[in-house]
Amino acid sequence: MYYKQQIKKLWVRIAVLASAGVLALTLIIAVILKAVAYSVSGTVLDGEAIYNVNAGRATQEALLEAARSKGMPEIAQEDMVEFEAETCTVTVYRGVELTVTDQGVTSAIIVRKGDTIEKALKDNGMALGDDDIVNPDRSLVISARLTVDIKRCCHVAVSFDGQREEVTLYGGRVSDALKEAGVKFTEDMACSESVDAPLEDGMELTVTRLTSFSVTADGRTGSYKVSSATVGEALEKCGFTLGEHDRLNIPEGKKLTNGMRVVIQRVEITEEKETEEIDYGVQYISSSELPEGQTQLLSAGLKGEKELIYRATYVDGKLEERELLSEEIKSEPVKKIVRRGTGMPTDAPKLEFIDDGSGATPDPTPTGGRKPSVTVSAQAGALKDPWGNEISYSKTITGTCTAYCIPGGTTSIGLEAVRGVIAVDPEIIPYGTKMYVASPDGKIVYGYGVAGDTGGACMAGDIIADLCYDTLEECSIIGRRQMVLYILE
Repeated sequence: MYYKQQIKKLWVRIAVLASAGVLALTLIIAVILKAVAYSVSGTVLDGEAIYNVNAGRATQEALLEAARSKGMPEIAQEDMVEFEAETCTVTVYRGVELTVTDQGVTSAIIVRKGDTIEKALKDNGMALGDDDIVNPDRSLVISARLTVDIKRCCHVAVSFDGQREEVTLYGGRVSDALKEAGVKFTEDMACSESVDAPLEDGMELTVTRLTSFSVTADGRTGSYKVSSATVGEALEKCGFTLGEHDRLNIPEGKKLTNGMRVVIQRVEITEEKETEEIDYGVQYISSSELPEGQTQLLSAGLKGEKELIYRATYVDGKLEERELLSEEIKSEPVKKIVRRGTGMPTDAPKLEFIDDGSGATPDPTPTGGRKPSVTVSAQAGALKDPWGNEISYSKTITGTCTAYCIPGGTTSIGLEAVRGVIAVDPEIIPYGTKMYVASPDGKIVYGYGVAGDTGGACMAGDIIADLCYDTLEECSIIGRRQMVLYILE
C-alpha cells in the first residue's frame, strides 16, 4: 500500500514538472519571437525630438510606425520626410507656410520648420543677395507661419547724354532708377528697358532722345519717333520694308534728324508683251491700158503681225518708262497691188484679161462627174507678167477656177471682198499666200492675188480657187475654166 502511494506521488511530481517545462518553453519562444520581430534598430528625428526605435523591417514606414507608437505626432500633408537607409535614420521636417513679398510680388511657399529664413528662401529659388533687406531677419529660425518682406538691393547704371550714373535702390522699377539718376523721362525719350520693368541687380539702362520724323509711303503719311538711327534703321524700326527697286528721297545711310521727311516710292519693274499690226503697204503697177489718173485694185493687202516685249517701270502704280527690249515678226505683211493708169482717157475701160472668145465655157478637161483634176508642180521658175515685171514662183497649181463678186462685202477672214482676193481651201493654200493667176496659155490673165477667203467649192474639192472680181460682167466672162496658180516666193 505504501509502495503504491509513493508511485502515485512520483507521477504527480513528474506531471507538475512537465507542465512547468512546457510553460517555460513557451515563455522562452515568446521572448525569442519578440526579439526577432524588433531586430532592426533605427532613429527617427522630428525636430528636437529623437525617437530610438526597433522595428521588424528597415523601411521608412516601419520606423515611423514605431516612432508613432512612442508618441510622435502624425505626418501632415505639408510635412517632408527623408530616409537614410545606410544609417536607418528617418528625418521628419515639419512644413510651415511662408508668405513672401519679393519685388512687390506676393506668393506662398512651404518651407521646413527649423530652417533659417535665408535657407528656406534659397531652397525655393529666392536666394538673397548680400545687400538685400529681409524682414524678419534672414537668420531667424522658422518655427511657425511667417510673413517675409524682401527688398532687393539693385546696383543700376544709367547712361544718358554721354553721362553714366550708378545708383543703388532697394526694389522698385526702372522708372525709379531713372529718377534716382536725375533723368526726367519724357515721351520724347526711349529706354533700353521698359520703364515699368522691375529692377534687377547689375542692370544697365540706356536712355536716348527720340527723333521725330515723317514717312510718306503707299499713299499715306505718318509721324514717328525713334531713337537715334540712320534713315534705313529708323524705317525698319517703324515696320517699313523696302523692295529691291524702291526709291528713297534720302539715302538709307544718312543720320536721322528731327523733322526729317522721308518719302518712299514703290517701284515695280515688269516685262510686258504686246502684239502690233504691220501695215501691208501698196505696190503700184503702171499700165497704159488705164487712163492717166485712174487706178484699179489688183490684189488686196494683208496686214502682218509682230510681237513687242517692253520693260515697264511703274512708280507708285503709275507708268514712268517703257523700254523696248525685243521685237519679233510673227507674220509678214502682204502688199496691196494697185494698177495705176498712164494711158489716154477713155470711156470704155478694158478688162484686165484678154478674152479668147470662149466666154463662160465648161472645164476643157471634163471629168465625167468626177471632181476635176489638179496638177501641182513643185518646180520653181520665172515668167513675165503683162506689164513687163519678172515674177519668181516656188511652185504651180493647175486646176479649175471660178469667179465671184460681192460688192461691199467682206471675206471670211475680214478682208474687203475686192479684186485680188482669192477664195481657197486653207488646208491646201494657206491664208496670206501670194499668187499670180493666168490661164495655161497665158491668154486669160487674172493677175496678182492673195489667199484671203474660204471657198465652199474649194473645201468640197470641186475647184482649186474662186477668183473675186469687182463686177458681175467680169465674173461672167471668166466663167469656169482651168487656170494656173503661180505661188510667188
